[in-house]
Amino acid sequence: MEHEVFLPYSADAVRRVFAAPERMARCVPGLHPDPETDPAAPAGRLRVRIGSSSITYRGSMTFAVDDGRLTVEARGTEARGDGEISLVLGAVAREEEGGGTTVAFQGTVRGEGRIGTFDAAQREAAGRRLLDRFAEALAEELADAEETGPDEAAPAVGGIGEPEDNERVIPGIPAAPEPEPEPGSRPVPGAESTARRADVPEPDIDFTSGADPDERAGLGGELGLGHGIGAPYDDEEDAVLPEPEADFARRTMIGRSAEEVDHAPPRGRYAPEPSPDGETGAAAALRWAAPAAALALATAVVLTRALRRRR
Repeated sequence: MEHEVFLPYSADAVRRVFAAPERMARCVPGLHPDPETDPAAPAGRLRVRIGSSSITYRGSMTFAVDDGRLTVEARGTEARGDGEISLVLGAVAREEEGGGTTVAFQGTVRGEGRIGTFDAAQREAAGRRLLDRFAEALAEELADAEETGPDEAAPAVGGIGEPEDNERVIPGIPAAPEPEPEPGSRPVPGAESTARRADVPEPDIDFTSGADPDERAGLGGELGLGHGIGAPYDDEEDAVLPEPEADFARRTMIGRSAEEVDHAPPRGRYAPEPSPDGETGAAAALRWAAPAAALALATAVVLTRALRRRR
């Protein structure tokens, strides 16, 4: 099979990557190298997607460069099965006149097992997709080398888990868990707001002049007179809020204090129900006290007349 891809980089830069086996291994899509494997001959697992299925092979591969030509040889067996596969792939970087480089691939694949159940068109499509993904990873490697320098290009670290098929993955070391903060270093609730209030400078108020600082600065017309601390209101309706709305706002924003909970009369659903006729406590007491007072007065009059008659 033959295949070509174009890279917007110089041929020398591409050949430098060809000559570095550890950088080439990072460009192989779907490769999971074993820990502490030889960079010149990485061994591990390679996952290949063919059609709607994927096959995982365990094996090794080698990279060799001879007169600017890259040769890749790979051999492996199915992770779940007895099938075997072998690959011989050659790649040449050719400089283009208008800039950039064309990489020409030429390879041969021999295998048996599950790969033999797919037709030639599916195998060829899988091979071309694998080479295209390899070219994309190679372009990213060259871009990273341009940013950090060819000698300082850091290896790409893959995540833990199953990546997508034919995706460039290098297993990385899991990050160390973040240490728990010491008990003394935990933030105290409200400390941040207290610090912010401490950073705000206190207004420079002259208590001897009797003038408001906003009024001295000419801000009275903008902010509205009568809305400072201790200043009279322009409108009596603005000075006193309706009691239910004021109580609701206070309880909503700052909650009820202990003193309010102890001494405030119950409101809302827990408030005492008024009498059906709407009389207050004083009116109800007066209604019962008036007849009793009249009866007492009449009794006193009768007793007084009786005493006078006896005399």
